[in-house]
Amino acid sequence: MIRIIPVILILTFLITREITPQISVQTADEQQISKIISERGGKFLLLNFWATWCAPCREEFPDLQKLHESYLEKGLEVIGLSVDYPDETESKIKPFLKKAGSTFPVFVQDVNNDEKLINMIDPEWNGAVPLTVIYDANGNKLEIIEGKKSYSEFEKILSKHLPLAE
Repeated sequence: MIRIIPVILILTFLITREITPQISVQTADEQQISKIISERGGKFLLLNFWATWCAPCREEFPDLQKLHESYLEKGLEVIGLSVDYPDETESKIKPFLKKAGSTFPVFVQDVNNDEKLINMIDPEWNGAVPLTVIYDANGNKLEIIEGKKSYSEFEKILSKHLPLAE
């Protein structure tokens, strides 16, 4: 009996490690963000700007995850871009993503000037999060969505743009 317990513990650890996806968060500077937007590989993009300190962002996350799962095969890629500081990746971003069960790609912005990021995305944007931007398969901006939205609100917006959103 005593020998069985360590074996069970080791097996439990190995199985849990295989089932639990590794959370990967890469930094994204201006060039990387431009590449994310422009190199679409035939897919539309829902790019969500969020932060761990933003309550509406955290509340919206389950709906973003659901969109990722529902629309991935319909030609939509969901990507999160955290506006937290890059040095908070291990202490704040990854723990939040793990708790949220996030499986879509997430980056943390590493733009040395907030105004650069804002102007790059949309000069009319005041920098408030959450902000979601929808791009077509060629990287053309289709819609800017300010504030927290629900899954059904996102679906209604996507149905205007995405060919297979029905």
